[in-house]
Amino acid sequence: MFGRVKSRRAGGGDLEARVAALEAAVQENRALNVRLAELTDVVTELLLPVAARDEERLEEILAKYRGDFS
Repeated sequence: MFGRVKSRRAGGGDLEARVAALEAAVQENRALNVRLAELTDVVTELLLPVAARDEERLEEILAKYRGDFS
């Protein structure tokens, strides 16, 4: 029984590394969700009829989106 406790303690660093990796993955996921929301805004603006479109806002969104990939 005590052997199990000892091996769990020895693996504590592994748990810390796994938690750090999961936290990094969560941050990456959050960043991807923000990018997806921005892209959705662009597509939404492009799909609006020309009369209802805010051309200034569309240009602003597209410039920001293009700037992120330059």
